Amino acid sequence: TMTRKILMPMDGGQHSHRALNWYVRNFNARDDELVFAFVAEPPRSAIGDVTSADKVSSSMAENIAKAKALANDASQKCTELGVKARIRFLERVDHNAGQAIVDLANEENADVILIGNRGIRGIKKAFLGSVSDYVLHHSHRTTIIVPPPPKDTHH
Repeated sequence: TMTRKILMPMDGGQHSHRALNWYVRNFNARDDELVFAFVAEPPRSAIGDVTSADKVSSSMAENIAKAKALANDASQKCTELGVKARIRFLERVDHNAGQAIVDLANEENADVILIGNRGIRGIKKAFLGSVSDYVLHHSHRTTIIVPPPPKDTHH
């Protein structure tokens, strides 16, 4: 059987969980390899700032703690949802989350990138750009974007 490798960016939010739910409903094969990718923001310390080394190390410690928490959360969700795939976790520190995801997908030679879309609409989206849009336009791999549910289903 073919092993299919799915790269799934995660931030612990409802969008990551929605993508994981989609995966379980639609794929969930025992031969799959599900690779969770966590992209952390690099520390924003000023160059030449005396405290920058401290800032960098505390920011790195925060990122490690956050990555561990996200990995635990994802593992737990996978168990709850009955995920059959082997799971792995990757971390990357990058200002551009979209580019980091594209790079990781290439390094991992992922068959599919599965990403939950925040559903930011209008001016905010145009201003910020969205990670999923970036990945869709810059990755030459099959990319599945799981949209938010229609607004009227929110409680």
